[in-house]
Amino acid sequence: MLPAVLEHTLTEEEHSQIVQTIEMFEVITQTQRDDYQSLEILKDAYQKVGRPEESLRISRKLAEAYFNVGSFTLAMQECEIILLKDQNAPEILAMLGEIEARLQAAGHSLAESVGASTGLIASPQMNGTNGSSGASDGQLIDLQLSRHGAHLQERGDDQLGKFLVMQQLCGEQEVTQALAAVNQLNKDLSGQALAASLLDKVFPEDQEKLDGALSQLIDRTKFAYVPMEYYDVDRQVARMLPDHLTLGRLMVPFDLISRTIMVACCNPFDVAGREAVQQSLDYTVAWYLARPSAIAKALQDIYRLESRV
Repeated sequence: MLPAVLEHTLTEEEHSQIVQTIEMFEVITQTQRDDYQSLEILKDAYQKVGRPEESLRISRKLAEAYFNVGSFTLAMQECEIILLKDQNAPEILAMLGEIEARLQAAGHSLAESVGASTGLIASPQMNGTNGSSGASDGQLIDLQLSRHGAHLQERGDDQLGKFLVMQQLCGEQEVTQALAAVNQLNKDLSGQALAASLLDKVFPEDQEKLDGALSQLIDRTKFAYVPMEYYDVDRQVARMLPDHLTLGRLMVPFDLISRTIMVACCNPFDVAGREAVQQSLDYTVAWYLARPSAIAKALQDIYRLESRV
């Protein structure tokens, strides 16, 4: 149930920060209509600043996004929230009917194939609510893999390299050479040393190819993109993670709305790192992709480091 009142009176600084978040995520959701993580954040932000009409507007978009990605249980919950405010919303009632039909069909299909599941594709019922795992429905990378032997020594660069080759974004020899260089640079990171990115090594001066690779990663992982170059990162939020996860793995917590913390990364295949982030934070984690150089620049500003040559 939606809270009847705001949790506390916002300070002027808190209000300004949430308004900035709203502006940023309105832009993101205009171009990525099914990015339900960003829509969740946007909905909560409108609630925080006392704008229920805008929050309800985003709820409608959120229900549609859940429906489009196959998260029917979450779509149904969102529809029920909307109907509490607008009992006769025809498009919401129609969506509920379609959801119920699909859930019934999915139930029959699941019953016929009990025991045949590989565990790589989760149903909406398995995901439940947007819980502490921070995982997205239909996401390429199954976070459960990290619970079966993934360690922090595993950075996901090999998997990222294979992805780049398979998508014909670069040649195998280029990736092999870049991997060797990155592994050497990241071998014995200590203190406030900034990690090297495979994407930067593969595409050192070709911004167009780098953006093409990020676009492919977004399509495959369903992560949203955040332009860190233009984001005013909250230093306190950014320092909520230990240095070996921020500097050492190029991951930046860049905003916090209610119980959701937004974290930018440049390698979604770093399953071990993402699992370590979740274990370090008592929040729901929403993951975003960003350019490696933008993440590095943000970290340099936050930790007041000199630029790495």
